[in-house]
Amino acid sequence: MENRERAITEALEVLSTHLKDIERVSQWAEFMGYNDTVRFSRLFRNYFRKTPKSVMDNIKLDKAIELLTSPEDLSCYEVAWEIGKRDEHALFHFVKRMTGRAPTDFSSRKPRTYKYC
Repeated sequence: MENRERAITEALEVLSTHLKDIERVSQWAEFMGYNDTVRFSRLFRNYFRKTPKSVMDNIKLDKAIELLTSPEDLSCYEVAWEIGKRDEHALFHFVKRMTGRAPTDFSSRKPRTYKYC
């Protein structure tokens, strides 16, 4: 990781590149080279007019739905891992909190009982 602060305009690219590794805004700030999470958050809000947390959650949700609806037969654990969640239970709670629906509601294939979500 670099010590210099990257331009805030690069924040979305950095998040997309490191989606698996970034779970919190503080980690995102570190990947961007910011030692101060508050400074990163303030610059982010001023530039994008949204909080880093809300943007991060929306990007992770979009990616999760993309993977759940893809023709690949990914397990919920694999989808969770791809968006930086620890397991399928964390994925379930995240998707449910964000959409009010279970992850399997987004899948075009018939849900299997062993997928746990």
